Amino acid sequence: MARLGVLLLLVAITVSASSEFDGTYGTFREEDQTWLVGNPLIQVSFQVDDQGRFRYRWLTDGASGRIWWAPDAYPSSPINLTIDGIQLDEQTSYSIVSHSVVAIEEPSNGVRFVLRLASPVISGEIQFEADVYENQPFIRYRTNYLNTSSVESFVTQADMLAWKFQDGRETYRDFFVGQWKYARSANFEPHETIFSRQFGPVQMFSGAYADHTAWRAVRDSRDFGLVAAWEFDGRALAHVEHQRGTRILKLDAQINDLNHRVSPGEAFNVPDAFIGVFRGDWDEAGYRTQRFVEDVLAVPMPDDGNFPYVMFNTWGYGTAIDEATVLLAAERAAGLGAEVFVMDFGWARKIGEWQPDPDKFPNGLRPISDYVHSLGMKFGLHLPLLEVAADAPILLQHPDWEASDPNRPRDYFGAKSFCPSHRPARQWIISETIRVIRQYGVDWLTQDGENMVKVCDSPNHSHAPGDSNYSNAVDGLDRILSVVQFFTPGVVWENCEDGGSMQTFKMVQRYVTSILNDSDDALTTRRAVYGATYPFPPRYTNRYMMDEPDSTYHSRSYMFGGPFIIMNRITRWSGETTAFVKKEVAMYKALRSLMRDAKIIHLMAQPDGVSPDAIQALDLKADRSVIFVYGHREKSTVSFVQPRGLDPNALYWVGFLEVPHSYLATGAQLMQKSIPVILPTSTTEVVSIVRR
Repeated sequence: MARLGVLLLLVAITVSASSEFDGTYGTFREEDQTWLVGNPLIQVSFQVDDQGRFRYRWLTDGASGRIWWAPDAYPSSPINLTIDGIQLDEQTSYSIVSHSVVAIEEPSNGVRFVLRLASPVISGEIQFEADVYENQPFIRYRTNYLNTSSVESFVTQADMLAWKFQDGRETYRDFFVGQWKYARSANFEPHETIFSRQFGPVQMFSGAYADHTAWRAVRDSRDFGLVAAWEFDGRALAHVEHQRGTRILKLDAQINDLNHRVSPGEAFNVPDAFIGVFRGDWDEAGYRTQRFVEDVLAVPMPDDGNFPYVMFNTWGYGTAIDEATVLLAAERAAGLGAEVFVMDFGWARKIGEWQPDPDKFPNGLRPISDYVHSLGMKFGLHLPLLEVAADAPILLQHPDWEASDPNRPRDYFGAKSFCPSHRPARQWIISETIRVIRQYGVDWLTQDGENMVKVCDSPNHSHAPGDSNYSNAVDGLDRILSVVQFFTPGVVWENCEDGGSMQTFKMVQRYVTSILNDSDDALTTRRAVYGATYPFPPRYTNRYMMDEPDSTYHSRSYMFGGPFIIMNRITRWSGETTAFVKKEVAMYKALRSLMRDAKIIHLMAQPDGVSPDAIQALDLKADRSVIFVYGHREKSTVSFVQPRGLDPNALYWVGFLEVPHSYLATGAQLMQKSIPVILPTSTTEVVSIVRR
């Protein structure tokens, strides 16, 4: 009770400071060197104790009152990294250089706690920052090391998620999802573990070309939960463990293969991470994350009213594209209502020689771009900017720019790769990408490639040996994107790394959408959407429809989420097919904003091709839903769907698109008794639920 009394006292003290920061607040108690940062939904407490040790004290769920205490006997510090062999953690003694709480307006309104620390064990300063934003139940934080010495330092270990909590004598479940991985046929499978019943940690492997998305959620038997994620495109090993002997819940996320050189006067930045609270099921954990991503992290949508777009991509023709084919396909796509036209692989002389193939495009790309624009569409271009053919002129001139990876599992259409953090290679990639965008009138760039965080063991590159995972993520890929995007404002980027094999919370800050799996069938696509819509907003569930659009089963399997990308030989379609797709495009446009902003509810198990599957988009503000129901293709069936998230006492109008009928029912009736859905052969039904 004494601890609770202290907490309530501190909360009361901070409330008086909250009006200055529009509902977010921060305060400092000098007598015990304690800081509190929060808003009505979340509060975190940090302390430098009387021995100079910087530690986390508690995390409070403001909505429910649930307190996630730090263990007294096993303290926890969010600063956890190794510099020149010296481990900085909860046992390190510091002196305070300065501290402040400041208002922030970008990327969203809130407050930032800033603490600068010095320690005699290292040659430099540590700066820790923690942000809280309006109406968000998350703490976003980062650690920076500044080398103030006259000699270089090396950072060899960094934990982005160093948190420990008392277990409260509870049992816990862990939840995360995979990402796409071609070699293992992995496809966003959910992983749920009651890890309190096992010994040892549950491990995740996240980042580019790894196994899992960079997100996990944990909840107890009363459905109080934590959500944690890290903003790093490189590979990391993350764990959660219930150490029942010491009654500790422990999380971590360690950067793989770290050996980063920090020159005098330079800084090393541990990638940002965020941790938050929720109450409910995994759909609730996902929804809270998605709202945070959209409000704080994600690159803004290019056209809020009309995004995600309807798009056409030429890869249905493979590399057999030329000027005549592309111009005719563009005309047909515009007639369907497409808003973006993308020229995919096959337009250039060769990979890494980003000039139009003169035999296919004798007049270059600008006339095509101009024609696409005249049809009212954006012009998109496919560009695997980190890849380079062995006989490309730039690699023949600079063979030392290649990423040296003797164990590379796959290549990209036979090409080699640049090392993007090697300074001369990086500068060429930046300048060449800017030239392509400007010269060809590009509005949308589809960035492809094989593992965009390259592995490189070259001892002669500007990155330190053994550091390509961090360097090629931060100094390579992210630096390239930040510079190119700065000099080409308004160009929209799509992440297409060998399918959805870089599903991270750094990715959402550079790309407006991301492919989930690459040119796959309807069932594979739905499986990906099912898993990806736990951690990521629906607009990051981009798929390519190569199936012939001969039924609503096919067209609508690629429709939930978004963008809706058609990738067929449109110039060969019959009039009947064209008319059908045009109707489907109109339906997608009518629903896209609802799906984009909705709470996604996973009504059934991940699609398996045997049982029916259904997914619900719930508009919480308008209290309306749309449910896509997919059945067996071989025969007509009736499926029973139980929506969730409705007001039990409200009256709803239920309507059906394919078998037109409707009826009125209360929310309680619909959630308890289910909705019978008739599914004719090769048909996907769309169910509408609207509050009366």
